[in-house]
Amino acid sequence: MKKFLLLALSLGVLTSCSNDDDGTTEPELQSFDYNENLNGDLANTNDSPTVLAFVGGQNTVTATQSSSDVDYFTFTVPSGFQLTQIVVDDYQSSDAAGFIGIVNGSTFPTDAASTSAGDLLGGLVYGIANRGNDILAAIGDLNGAQGFTGALPSGSYSVWLNQTGVASEASLNFMISAN
Repeated sequence: MKKFLLLALSLGVLTSCSNDDDGTTEPELQSFDYNENLNGDLANTNDSPTVLAFVGGQNTVTATQSSSDVDYFTFTVPSGFQLTQIVVDDYQSSDAAGFIGIVNGSTFPTDAASTSAGDLLGGLVYGIANRGNDILAAIGDLNGAQGFTGALPSGSYSVWLNQTGVASEASLNFMISAN
C-alpha cells in the first residue's frame, strides 16, 4: 500500500510540474509573409511606410525592386520579444547587392536622397554573398550610424530597402524571439 501511495504521489507531483519553473508559458511562435509580387508594392515614401504585422517567429519580406526603387516598411517587435536575426533567405539579381537601412520609430526621418549614415540606427550593402546568413550584427556596425549590438528590443522600427542597379528580388527573414 505504501508503494502505491508513493507512486501515486510521485505521479501527482510530475503531473503538476510544467516545462518552465516560473509558472509562465512561452508565447506561441508564428510566421508572417509579405511578398510584393502577391501583396503589392511596399511604400515608396519614407513618411508613410507600409505597416507590416510582424509576429513572434519568422517574418519574411520579399521585395522586388527595379533600378532606383526604394521600399519602406515599418513593424513592431511585440512586448516580451526581440528582433534576433535578419537572415537573407534569398537574393536574385545580376547586380551583386542592394541596401538595407533601419531606424527606430514608425516612419523614416528622411527620404532616400537625403539620408546619411548618421540618420540610421544601422545599415548594410547586402546581396548574393549574404544568402543564408544573418546580417543583423553587420547592420548595427555601419560606420557613422547610431549603431547597435545584439538583438533589438521591443518597439517600432522602420526599414528602407534601396536598389540603384538592375532589378533584384530579396527575401529577408526577420526572426523575432521571446526574451
